[in-house]
Amino acid sequence: MLKRTVFGILAALFGITIIVFCYTPAMVITVAALSATACFELNKCIGLKNKPIYYISVCVAAIIPAYYEYAEEINSLLNIKFSPVAFLVFYIILLMGLMLAKYEETKFEEVASVIVSSVLVPYAFASLFRLRDMWVTYPDVYDKHYGRFFILFALLAAWLTDTFAYFTGSLIGKHKMCPNISPKKTVEGAIGGIVGGVLSCVILFAVYDNFFFEKHNMNYIEVIIISLLLALISMVGDLSASVIKRNFNVKDFGNVVPGHGGVMDRFDSGLFVIAALNAIIVIYRGILS
Repeated sequence: MLKRTVFGILAALFGITIIVFCYTPAMVITVAALSATACFELNKCIGLKNKPIYYISVCVAAIIPAYYEYAEEINSLLNIKFSPVAFLVFYIILLMGLMLAKYEETKFEEVASVIVSSVLVPYAFASLFRLRDMWVTYPDVYDKHYGRFFILFALLAAWLTDTFAYFTGSLIGKHKMCPNISPKKTVEGAIGGIVGGVLSCVILFAVYDNFFFEKHNMNYIEVIIISLLLALISMVGDLSASVIKRNFNVKDFGNVVPGHGGVMDRFDSGLFVIAALNAIIVIYRGILS
């Protein structure tokens, strides 16, 4: 209980920091560091022994979010039009070559896992920038306040769903939800998490809609539906991380925050939710356009 409370305070401080500095280089540095650390933790979890792959992938994980933020400046400085798809192709070829160079100690499934840790995880973290810039992507629909709102929306949907699920399960949980994956999670906890997550997002929207938004292009029905989807996705992310840890027989991904595990332990559900919210908005705006 104490650990959960401490993390709640740390999460609140992190959220405040992200909101305050979301338009400064501090956010880029923070996101790049989180991405690199998460990749490092996943590489360690799977038992990767190939050192060149290990460290190159961590560097790539840090570069991807930073490149997203400064793509125009980098392309202008180098006088090229960089292709992320081409980079991905040659990066995978490089990983395969390094696998072949140390075939005796490198399995293909480890390389596949590295692609997830160094490409998909950073992509999810970089979705924080995409959420922040939704008002730039859709200037006729959103104003600048939506940037901070969407980031907070994602973080609340992930972390408060988990928090409410934990406390509800601890108090009244009786029926096991996934005993073979996470024995402590209960059906009652899941319901409490969903209700708490949705209510938190609705309250956040009410505050922004009444005091900050200049363009009122979202309504409560949309917020409830989206937050409900994100609460469910948050649980999928949390359980997926549990499966990974169970498969590799580890308790935590890391120990960045003593008593709370590593970056992946804290952002397992968050990464799913951040990327999913970005996708939901893009798909929804595409349908309405």
